[in-house]
Amino acid sequence: MKYEQQLELLLNKPREATPEECAEWERTDYFRSGNFDAMKLFVVVPTVIQLFMFFLMLGIFAMNEKLF
Repeated sequence: MKYEQQLELLLNKPREATPEECAEWERTDYFRSGNFDAMKLFVVVPTVIQLFMFFLMLGIFAMNEKLF
């Protein structure tokens, strides 16, 4: 009886990045370049989402009261 063998995965063998690739990442990556305001990203955006969901919930309550 012969068992099948799984092929080797190359997950932990990354290649080294070239200096040109590193320079491009510095220019194009949003978080790596640091061209963002943490207050907007981590406080304002979730607050806006939370307020939207709160008023959506109130709207659903109003619809349920009218329909049922």
